[in-house]
Amino acid sequence: MNFVEHIMDHLRSGQVNNYPQPIALNLGLAYTVKLEDRKTNLIWLPFEYTGLAYIDMGQLVNVHPYYRGVIIEEIELSRGSDLHKPQTEEAFIKAIFLKSLEFHQLLQNGKYAELQGSSPDFLAKMLYIADWLRYYNSAITIGASKRLG
Repeated sequence: MNFVEHIMDHLRSGQVNNYPQPIALNLGLAYTVKLEDRKTNLIWLPFEYTGLAYIDMGQLVNVHPYYRGVIIEEIELSRGSDLHKPQTEEAFIKAIFLKSLEFHQLLQNGKYAELQGSSPDFLAKMLYIADWLRYYNSAITIGASKRLG
């Protein structure tokens, strides 16, 4: 299963009900909310609203960085129809490093100057996201307990 898109299966199945209020995942290690467009789900770490934006296209999902409260749609970390999208943690981290140059150029061109961000800050936070995704993807669901007596 795709390392980045695994969480989207949980959102689609209704295991995580994140509309309209943000909810905590894994005891507050990350948060999620579905936006009003009913297509975009945000996953962010509990600092500075930085994480991933999952845009549901029906059967496919596009994943973009969510940095300091803004979805950076110019950068695609995973595109639904792309045969070369990152399938593993290593491929995702490689994609983050390759896209950080594009992100640096966006910051330099001024479109996102108001975010006062930097490429090293972006990289560090995306590596935290990769750590959390590794944790989330490895967690198992324990079934409902039966009452005795």
